Amino acid sequence: MTQNTLVYHWIAQYSDGMSLPQYDPNTFRENAFGDIDLNKVIKFGLYPFSKNLAIGVRRTGQSVVSVPILPIYEVNLDKNKRLIHYRDVYISQESYHLCNKCNKEFTYDTTIQKIDSKYSSPICPNCGAHDLFVCKNKACGKVHKRFEDAKFGMCECGSHLKRIRITSKQHFREMRWVDYYLGSQTTVNGTNIKFLMKISEKGDCEIL
Repeated sequence: MTQNTLVYHWIAQYSDGMSLPQYDPNTFRENAFGDIDLNKVIKFGLYPFSKNLAIGVRRTGQSVVSVPILPIYEVNLDKNKRLIHYRDVYISQESYHLCNKCNKEFTYDTTIQKIDSKYSSPICPNCGAHDLFVCKNKACGKVHKRFEDAKFGMCECGSHLKRIRITSKQHFREMRWVDYYLGSQTTVNGTNIKFLMKISEKGDCEIL
């Protein structure tokens, strides 16, 4: 199974000046989240992988990537604040069309115009291209916009037509992404108060 690629790793900082990183910077071994001494944590943060750390972690077989321009996210903690951190992993099957003229992708939905024909094809919203029907006789080579433009699908020269698929071919791929959640919760006068950030792989943050 394909692994989900991580762009962030965590570091837990303790009140005694020590810290526990998700990945040991020397051995690149992964520490479990359950190894954190939550009673001593005063700061917990999500950090983008450095180039060297990413290279080392990948050697252990894990899928990570270094995007150093991503922002850092941290929460300060004390004995009254409890750490919240987890990841949500998503897998989605996606279909799309690729225009062979402009080499741009598009989604074939109700907003996309198409050539009305027995062999219809979407019209590329980027360059206006679509499938064509070309005479197989190289000496003729006449191009038809629609199959019906040639009577009975035969060129005027008597040769058959060949369909040139420019936009009609459908492609499929699996999309995977990870959302990171970071925050804290505390109880005030019997009321649970929670602060939670949802962080995307692009570094965008949403306060929940």
